[in-house]
Amino acid sequence: MSVNLKIDDPVVAIMGPESKVGWGPCQFPAIRKLPDGRLIIFYHVGQDICEEYGKDNGWLISDDNGDSWHEVPAEDMPMVRGFSGTKLPSGKYIRIITPPNHPVDKDFYKAYPNRGRIRNGWAIPAEDIPQDLFPMGWQYGIYDPVTGEDETFFCDLDYPGMNIHFLDSGSLVRPFPYQNLCVAPDGTLWQATYHYGRNPENLGHTAPYLACYFFQSLDEGRSFKLKSWIQYLPDTNEFPEAFGAEGFCEPFLSFLPDGNMVTLIRTDSHSPSYIAHSYDGGNTWTKPEKFDRIGVFPQLLTLDCGVTLASYGRPGVRLRATADPHGKEWDTPIELIPYSTPGYFPDGPDWVWRSKTCSYTGLIPFDERTAMLAYSDFSVKDENGIERKCLIVRKIHVE
Repeated sequence: MSVNLKIDDPVVAIMGPESKVGWGPCQFPAIRKLPDGRLIIFYHVGQDICEEYGKDNGWLISDDNGDSWHEVPAEDMPMVRGFSGTKLPSGKYIRIITPPNHPVDKDFYKAYPNRGRIRNGWAIPAEDIPQDLFPMGWQYGIYDPVTGEDETFFCDLDYPGMNIHFLDSGSLVRPFPYQNLCVAPDGTLWQATYHYGRNPENLGHTAPYLACYFFQSLDEGRSFKLKSWIQYLPDTNEFPEAFGAEGFCEPFLSFLPDGNMVTLIRTDSHSPSYIAHSYDGGNTWTKPEKFDRIGVFPQLLTLDCGVTLASYGRPGVRLRATADPHGKEWDTPIELIPYSTPGYFPDGPDWVWRSKTCSYTGLIPFDERTAMLAYSDFSVKDENGIERKCLIVRKIHVE
């Protein structure tokens, strides 16, 4: 059964700099709903480079259900930042803290013979690097709305096959947890991430492609244990350019109405997305199947009415829905920003051929039949006719 969606007109949350400034600023929006019903967006303000890791975002808030937006007042930032995470069964909120990169000498990698070559540097087994260089656990913040306490900590991490990435630019980047934390129906906490890693079962050589790793926490994020992984095995019969892709990356993890797990996965900037299911509580996954011909930073959301939505893109921005509780049969994608915009694609610098959007989206429930979607649009003109990098918000209604 197909899903009938009504999509509201776009609302400009912020009109950023001129589009010609290039890739990075005023992009990658994430949207959240505060307990009092107000909405927030946080987004990237710098260049899209590792030197920006660990720096703060831009923050917007709406007091009128997304009809208008303004910057978060400084006095409200501790509360807003605290509520920007995922709500735990205890009522506290947990959020990911991205660590800054660690500058080192450009010959640093040569001291580690077990290194493996990756696209932009080397992958070094985490167990080979001195523990005092930086903690191996992931960093989180936990906010208690009752006391107002905001604690930061490094979790205990059981992660066989973990690598530290040394970039050719001369810095170490510890793999950090990627985007969504997901609370399972049984109350356990799940975290998905990706990197150039190893087979956790035999700790062999580093793979030349990115792989996705899935972790479970039984203590609200104080510790995580690797439960499963999905390796990238390029199939040029299904995807002719498979050997040239980055691999499986940017996994979004969710639970479907039937109680089983699903993940949507990116392969590269302009290449197919894949979907996989787990029917045994995240211990194993089905063979990933092609979901669409594009799909960076995919998002999944199941509304209380039973409809599941997916947003993704590049080029463009797409929205897709299913009423299938098993997440197997999906409707035809809806284009919110066209796959190819005349005059923009494919000529020009990198940030232009992406069809005037970063294609990264944020998706949250607004009520049982409505979702809020945030994405970027670089083609909105100001009063002088100049294209600006803007963040857009739209309501998606299930009718």
